[in-house]
Formats: sequence, structure tokens, C-alpha cells
Amino acid sequence: MSMQSDDRWRLALEAAGDAVWDWNLQDDSVYRSPRWGEMLGYTPAETAELNWSAMLHPADRAEALRRLEACLHGATPAYEAEYRLRCKSGQYRWISARGKVVERDANGAPLRFVGSQRDVTNARVRIESLQDSERLWQFALEGHGDALWDWSLENGEITVSPSFRAIIGWHDDCPLRGNDIWPERLHPDDLRKAMAAFNAHLVGDRPIAEVEFRLRVEDATYRWVALRGKIMERDASGKPLRLIGTVRDVHDRHLIVEREKRQEQELARAARLIHVGEMASALAHELNQPLTALRNFSGVALRRLEELGAAGARIQEPLKMIAEQALRAGEIVHRVRGFARKGGLVTAPVAINDVVHATVSFAEFEARAHAVHFVLDLTEPLPPVQADQVQLEQVLSNLVKNGIDAMSAISGERVLVIRTRVGADGGVEIAVIDHGEGLAEAVRGDPFAPFATTKPDGVGLGLAICRTIVENHSGRLWVESSTAQGTTFCFSLPSAAA
Repeated sequence: MSMQSDDRWRLALEAAGDAVWDWNLQDDSVYRSPRWGEMLGYTPAETAELNWSAMLHPADRAEALRRLEACLHGATPAYEAEYRLRCKSGQYRWISARGKVVERDANGAPLRFVGSQRDVTNARVRIESLQDSERLWQFALEGHGDALWDWSLENGEITVSPSFRAIIGWHDDCPLRGNDIWPERLHPDDLRKAMAAFNAHLVGDRPIAEVEFRLRVEDATYRWVALRGKIMERDASGKPLRLIGTVRDVHDRHLIVEREKRQEQELARAARLIHVGEMASALAHELNQPLTALRNFSGVALRRLEELGAAGARIQEPLKMIAEQALRAGEIVHRVRGFARKGGLVTAPVAINDVVHATVSFAEFEARAHAVHFVLDLTEPLPPVQADQVQLEQVLSNLVKNGIDAMSAISGERVLVIRTRVGADGGVEIAVIDHGEGLAEAVRGDPFAPFATTKPDGVGLGLAICRTIVENHSGRLWVESSTAQGTTFCFSLPSAAA
């Protein structure tokens, strides 16, 4: 390198504010430009006598010397280091140094080492201030219950706070990448909403990404979390490079909201049932008079048919059935009024198989109309149950009618099985088994919920009332199975001797 070239690069560097040094390793002499000492408060005369290694901050000395040795011995092509040097005042300033071996002998030993250094104290102070601020807001946020995350979009790595790992149940020594958390752990039902919130922020439509979703934790369950994030770094073209943000566990709040929503729904159902009870009581009152007239007129007709002798015998049986059904309807109306008034049950020992035979007799006409054949699988003897027989007939009639309706769309043989058994607890179990297409998806979750129905003309109270009647008899009503081959409804009642 010529003397003229040396002057040029020294002048260029000093014009940029950098100091220059030139180390001749043959005689161990060092040239330092005036700017070198000026950075540290020394005069040019004092600068020539300074010992660089002795001026290094003790905490930085080992690394700075290690990097120097690596460059001198050819392990690294250049020397780059940041360290603190002691000023004349005794304080330390941060220096960024760069250097390179420009001459070596035939054996590769370094002969000349040149470089520059720049005072970066102010920049380091700003960085440390930012780091201190970041630590403060991290401390404040974590103290407020928020977990933290820092996501590098360039390499996909994500740094999370211990509280974030605690939410997920992730071990401290387990490395994380962004895809390990989202979208991998998002609930499928929340994925679109969460990604839309992120994308809206990434393209600049929203100043911050803010969304709540369910996050899968290590035990495979999901927890509701509230996430907030913001782009903190972009490249020259505006491409996002780094996002940081917070996550808060809001699972308990969502559970409370869901519980309150269910309570509101139950209250609304209860209010509707109260209105239905009031309507039922009014209807029962209005229906009682025509039913009484129906029984009276059928009785008069039967007495007049008896006067005709054999000529009236053919229609006596249908009229007797009309009279029986009117009497039964009247009893049901009477019990509905009592049920609406929350009156006590009228109970007596009841033979369940008699209830089955009576119900089948009542439903025979409708079964024939739908080409349904009854199969009775009745255990004899059965212990009696303490019950209101009319209400039990109402329950079984509803289940039978539902079974007949369930088979209206099938093309094969339509068989409805009614089975009675002695239960494991000594009570009586009754099963109504149809061969329809199974419960509809809309009611499969809770077929006994009030107002849940798939029938065009249904109000969804039949099964709800049946369950209430059975439970008022200290029994239980449930769906034993429901598949594409049919549905089995069961109810159990304690025996009268229990």
C-alpha cells in the first residue's frame, strides 16, 4: 500500500468521524490518528503512549483479545468487536472497532494490522434504554396477568415468557417456533377469525392484531385466550420482520359467560313453560265441557242401539271405543289441569303390562294407518309400580306415537317393539323400539329439551312433559340408542314395594 493510498483512506475515515490505527507488528509500533485519543479525552501526545489492552473494560477484555488473536492467526478474515475503553476521566465509552491484517510474511505471520474505531456510546445507551424500557413493560404486563411473545417472521422463531409457557403447559427447555403455536394449536372453529385478525394487521388495515380464540394446551384440552400483537420491525420495502404481543388467559371469563347464557336460556324456557301451563289449564277447562258432552251423547247412542237389537250390533263396538277414548281424554284433561296447578299425583299400584295393552289398544287404529305392526315382549310377572296410570299411559302413548312417526319414511317392514323387564334395582323398565332412521341431528344432543322438535306441526313439548311425568314418579327417561337402524327410548320406575 503506497503512502498516498494510506493518506486517502485515513482522511476518508476521519472525515466520517472514525479514528484510524496502524499496527506494525515487526517493531510493535502503533500509529493512532488524533481522533483516536480525542474520543477518550486525550491529547495527541498522550495518545501515542496509551496501552490499548490495559484500557479495556475488565468485562470486555477477554472477548476483545480473543477476536484479535483469531484475526491475527487467520481464523477470521477480519476483526470486528465492540468493547468499552477507559477515558482520561476514568469513565468508559463504547467503541466499535474493525480491522484487518494487510501484510503477512512468507510463513503467514502478520506484519501489519490496520483498522478503525468509532464511538458508539450514544447508540449503546439508546439500545440499553430501550432494553430497560422493554424489561419494564414486560414486567408490568406480566404483573397484570399478561404473557408475552416475540415472533421473528424471518426465521420463524418465537420467544415466549414463562407465563406463556405456563398457559400452554410447555417445558422451559423446549424450543418454540411460530407454527408450534399458531395456527397449529388454534381451535378449528376459531382459526379463520384469528388469521383474519393477523392478516388485517399485517397488510395495514388495523393498527393492532387483537382477537380471542381457543388454544390447545398440552393435555389436549382448549383454553380461551385473548391475544394482542403489533409489528415492531419492517425491512426497507415495508415487509414485516418482527411481531411482539401479549396473551391473557380468559378461559374463566368465557365459562362464566357461557354459564350465564345457559341460565338465560333456562329462564326463557321456564317462562315459556309457565305460559304453556297457563294455556294448558285454560284449554283443559274449555275442553272438559265438549268431552263430557261426547261421553253423554255416545252413551245415549248406545242405549238407543240396544233398543234396535241385532240391527245396531255392528256399530256398538265403535261407539264403545269412542266413549272409552272420551273418558280417557277427560282424565288426561283433568290431570293436565292438576299438573299445571302443581297438584299432587293420584297414585295407586299399577301393572305396567296392563298400561302397555291399553296403550296398544288405543294406538291400534293409527298403527294400521301407517302399516306398523306391534311386537310385545312383556315379562310376566312384573312387580307393580306406584303411579298415576293415566299419566303413564300418556308417556307410553307419546313414545309409541313418536315411534310410528319415525318409521313413516322407511320402505321395509315397520315393526314397533314394546319391551318390559325387571331392572337391576328391582324396579320396572319399559323400552319402546322403532326401526326408523334415528333421531335427527337437530335434537340428538338433548331430545328432551322443551321446544326441540323436527316435526312441521310439532311444538317440542311431548318428550319434555314425558320426562317430567317420569321424574315426578321418581323414575328416569332416556335414549338407550339411536342409529340409522332405529331408536330405543327407555324409562324406569321403582316398584311399589321398593
